[in-house]
Amino acid sequence: MAPIYQQIGRIIRRRILSGELRPGQRIPSEQALVEEFGVARETARRAVAWLRDQGLVHTAPQRGSFVTTDGAAVDPPAWSTDDTAPAYLRIASIIKKRIDAGLLKPTRPIPSEKQLCQEFGVSRVTARRAVAYLREQGLIYTVPQRGSYVAPPGDQSD
Repeated sequence: MAPIYQQIGRIIRRRILSGELRPGQRIPSEQALVEEFGVARETARRAVAWLRDQGLVHTAPQRGSFVTTDGAAVDPPAWSTDDTAPAYLRIASIIKKRIDAGLLKPTRPIPSEKQLCQEFGVSRVTARRAVAYLREQGLIYTVPQRGSYVAPPGDQSD
């Protein structure tokens, strides 16, 4: 059985896919989710983060979370049909797609951990894990105190 936050996230996703919640519309607040589902605030927060990781919602600080509109969502990785894939793998897949598409060029920097946290709405630990995974795959290299960079083409493994 999926964790409670994913169960709540799937219910909200069904509301989005059914049209009950439309693009640009605000989804229920964390407090509203707490009241509707009788869960802790952290569980509601994780449900919203899960929806963000799925590319279904985006969060505007001080305003709330909204159903994404065309172009506002991060494309989900093609390999990820499993809703339970860890966020760090989804982030790594998106960065790999950007490298493959030439949006991130060899020897040029990838987004910093801080930028990844902001873009994907994840913790620093999750962003760090995504970067480590990309490094393990040979897609990037890291220069201490400088950042992480796209590996030159001959250094990348498929």
